[in-house]
Amino acid sequence: MLKSVVDIGNTRIKGAIFNAKGETVETAVFNSPEEVMQWLASQQVDKVMVSSVGSRSLPETKGIEVLTLNHRTRTPFTNQYKTPETLGVDRIAAMAAACMLYPDMAVLVFDIGTCMTIDLMHPDKTYRGGNISPGLDMRLKAMQTMTDKLPYSSLNEATDTPGTSTLNALANGALWGMRYEIEGYITHFKTLYPDLIVVLCGGDISHFDKQLKFKIFAAPDFVLQGLYHLLLLNEN
Repeated sequence: MLKSVVDIGNTRIKGAIFNAKGETVETAVFNSPEEVMQWLASQQVDKVMVSSVGSRSLPETKGIEVLTLNHRTRTPFTNQYKTPETLGVDRIAAMAAACMLYPDMAVLVFDIGTCMTIDLMHPDKTYRGGNISPGLDMRLKAMQTMTDKLPYSSLNEATDTPGTSTLNALANGALWGMRYEIEGYITHFKTLYPDLIVVLCGGDISHFDKQLKFKIFAAPDFVLQGLYHLLLLNEN
């Protein structure tokens, strides 16, 4: 039988199926939990690990055991977050992937979606915390809704030079601001860990994976990989 993982984010749902060797057989994106279960039921899946950052969950389906990730789930790292019950499950999954895929290394993970999370896995397999920052679209919407006259600008208005219109300036401010923010974090943590591994994941990494001046690993399915390792760790 195959194993599956499902990541229910703020804006989309992503699933993956793994074979007995731990290889990804298939990935898919869904609009609702019901679509996910219909997909899983059509496959030879008997167990699924699910993470949900909101209130949505997978409905029960005969023949498929659903394991739901939470702060009590066993992890391959020591969690020193002071309020573990408030730690996003997507961040837990990302740290599990960092710990399992890059053992004994310092790993800095940027998960760039509705928000951007910045989390560090220490070489001793200890997680001590991270930061949360507004995502790209959130920055653009905030400038529109929290001012009287600024319009909403899309990232299509971004340019490689300082903005020559208000739309350019807004798009550049969001995009360039996040780019320099990411580079600032990398610079800081490289002073502590010269061999730092940097991973970018999430739906908006295409805006950054080739633009940064540092070597990074672009891993769109990093959270899914973490969920798979957590499934193996907790299925028994």
